[in-house]
Amino acid sequence: MKKTIRVIGVVASFILILSLTSCYYDEVIENTNPPNLDISYTIDIQPIWNQFCVACHPTLEQPDLTEGNSYNALISISGGIIPGNAEGSELMEMLRHDPNNPNPMPPSSPMSATNINLIEAWINQGALNN
Repeated sequence: MKKTIRVIGVVASFILILSLTSCYYDEVIENTNPPNLDISYTIDIQPIWNQFCVACHPTLEQPDLTEGNSYNALISISGGIIPGNAEGSELMEMLRHDPNNPNPMPPSSPMSATNINLIEAWINQGALNN
């Protein structure tokens, strides 16, 4: 009988130790880095402008970020997008709400890190109109 109680105590202790440590790292961490795939302006980037920017940047506010116009409007802004150099592009400062940039976009709050990182990767891949 004592042996059974001792075995039950050891098993219970083992289960208790496992239950206290097994869930420590069980939190979901959002992967904000886009995969190293070719990013399509039409498929990946334009939908971000449609969701966050077109309400304020249709033809009345420059740059015009509506479909069919957004790429040329963004590329034509000097220093706005520097293909292959997201860090040097003013657009990234605006999207990250950089304190040195007086014009954060969107003005209310930053986009998700996933969207910002996707735009950054697109610029670093050469900011292609694909």
